[in-house]
Amino acid sequence: MTTGNDEEKGKVLRGRAAAVGLNKNQVVAAAIAQIGEKGLAAFSLRELARKLGVSPAVIYWHVGGAKEDLYAEISASITGTLSEGLDADMPWDDRLRQVFLKYRELVHRHPAVAPLLGAQMKSNGVANLDWVETILSALHDGGYRGDALRPAFNALVGGLAGFVTMELAPPPVSKPDSEGETWQDLFAKRVAQTDPELYPLTAAALPEISNRIFVLRWQSGAEIPYNDSFELLLDLLVEGLKARAPAPPS
Repeated sequence: MTTGNDEEKGKVLRGRAAAVGLNKNQVVAAAIAQIGEKGLAAFSLRELARKLGVSPAVIYWHVGGAKEDLYAEISASITGTLSEGLDADMPWDDRLRQVFLKYRELVHRHPAVAPLLGAQMKSNGVANLDWVETILSALHDGGYRGDALRPAFNALVGGLAGFVTMELAPPPVSKPDSEGETWQDLFAKRVAQTDPELYPLTAAALPEISNRIFVLRWQSGAEIPYNDSFELLLDLLVEGLKARAPAPPS
């Protein structure tokens, strides 16, 4: 039950936010900027509040009562725009393609946020329901209803959002060693020295795959994007869903 003290506190916080002209969109944008500058692990709500000239309580008032609520709003700032401009009369498979291509494009604008969207449950929340509804609607139109919706949704979001998170994973931050070489320099040398007798196919393919595939790379997809790989996965998933639809499309 809301008490008189709670209501009074809310009025005070609203007053402080209004006094500095602050709104939720500004809080989220500032949080994304801080994460982009310092990384997700170093994100500090207190520092964010200082930068905005308010107390942490004002931040919480705008986005909810916990840091996780702010993370959910950051996630929703991307997922909440994915259905904008989407033609409801477009074939369901084309809708899915458009949504996930746009998802990757938006996350690439803020690569430091990628782990929050694809790998951490703390960004989950009802703020993302617009995205969920858009995907479920397309799957429903494609013949996935009832129990069939769940695995189809998880395959799409897990595969495609997970791909983007892996693609944009940052390399380790390392200082040059005594010879002036960083982790990236040393790793690139090790890859180039792959033994062709032990790994003949890998060694032969190095000109095409070195620093351009998961596992054998030392730069993030923010620098060397995996466009064709993502589009291949998207096609495989969507075409696979079309082929395995348990009911006729509507």
